[in-house]
Amino acid sequence: MLAATRALTIFAEIDPARRASLDMRLATIAGDLEHNAVFRPSSLPDTHFTRFVIINDADHDHELPDLLAWEVNHDGSASDYLAAVARHAPAIDRVLEACVGYPGTHQRDAWLAWMTAHRHRSAAFYTGYRGIPRREVVNDRAVHDELRRIADRDRGTFETLPPHEIQRRLREAAKAGDPKLDLSPIPDEEWRWLLGKVAAIAALVVLLPVLVVIIGPWYLMLRRHERADLDTGYTRPVHDNGFSKAEDEQDVRQNQLTHVVDIKPGVFRLFTVWAVLTAIDALATVIYVRGELGGISSIHFARWVIVRDRRRVKEPRHRLVFFSNYDGSWESYLGEFIDRASTGLTAVWSNTVGFPRSKNLLWEGASDEEAFKQWTRDHQQTTQVWWSGVPTSTVQNVRDDVWLRRRLDQTLDTEEMARWLRLL
Repeated sequence: MLAATRALTIFAEIDPARRASLDMRLATIAGDLEHNAVFRPSSLPDTHFTRFVIINDADHDHELPDLLAWEVNHDGSASDYLAAVARHAPAIDRVLEACVGYPGTHQRDAWLAWMTAHRHRSAAFYTGYRGIPRREVVNDRAVHDELRRIADRDRGTFETLPPHEIQRRLREAAKAGDPKLDLSPIPDEEWRWLLGKVAAIAALVVLLPVLVVIIGPWYLMLRRHERADLDTGYTRPVHDNGFSKAEDEQDVRQNQLTHVVDIKPGVFRLFTVWAVLTAIDALATVIYVRGELGGISSIHFARWVIVRDRRRVKEPRHRLVFFSNYDGSWESYLGEFIDRASTGLTAVWSNTVGFPRSKNLLWEGASDEEAFKQWTRDHQQTTQVWWSGVPTSTVQNVRDDVWLRRRLDQTLDTEEMARWLRLL
């Protein structure tokens, strides 16, 4: 669905007088996500994942004000989603009221205007199940569980039946079972991805003359900047440096990452990181739509956001913020990035401060495993509150559930039928 799996990011300055209260409230929420008396993330409508993060500037002696980031992966347009939040989850006021100028959900028009003004669009956004709304994710998990229950119950009978008859009987038994399950047919939307690819190719053809003209001067500037970069000097195995949530990252099911780093000074680096992220966003929209990003299949949602420094200063400090919701441990996630997507990582983060030295935009950099991991840890932010709407499902679980349910009413060929039955 076109309106499913969207990204919303709000950044707002924290009122220093309310900081202590905000810390206490976020700790209360994190201590009991479902039953706390402040704000329950599960009250948010049509939400896949959400988090609250305090982004501080302690490493630079608080040159920039502390920000509260509210990051959401949701269904529906941003305006419709925010309107639904105001209706169904007004308790969010107890968190956001710590921000400067926050009007409260009871002032609906002012609230929507404030949220829109503090919204930052993603420079690049990826999801492992693009276009699949949360209600379908939850429903299809329940359908899969019901089909497995029926298959286990009637295993003796099914062992004597041909595959298509097993499918038919499972379908009829499921329809006669739990009335809450939605078993209505939903067609695959391969035409969407095909049209997207055609549009991307057409855009590339149109832009090619411009790219040919600028690529040479841009490359010369890149090499000049790369030669001037300082070596990071990371030579030791990764250390947590007091990172307060490291013990939470050993969960093998789901984890999250919030990462904030300064973009290297100058217009050239800002332009380059924007161009790279624009390309990644295009690829994630029309190419990487089947559950993997550059060979990485553990990412539920990920996005990069450029936070510009709006001060009128000689050298503004623009920052690059990365949010990710992923499967497995921190170590396995970073290792997968290095093994399968080090060139993409280097293309993005070689434009940021402290990243291991790179060459020709794509090379070296993230391939230095220990340096890359230590750099990542050094710029990782503690996420105060994180909530998953599908806490027991991996990306592959979600995709399998959806694939199985969407083919419940379809006539499958031999290979597809074999896979369909294996999933049970």
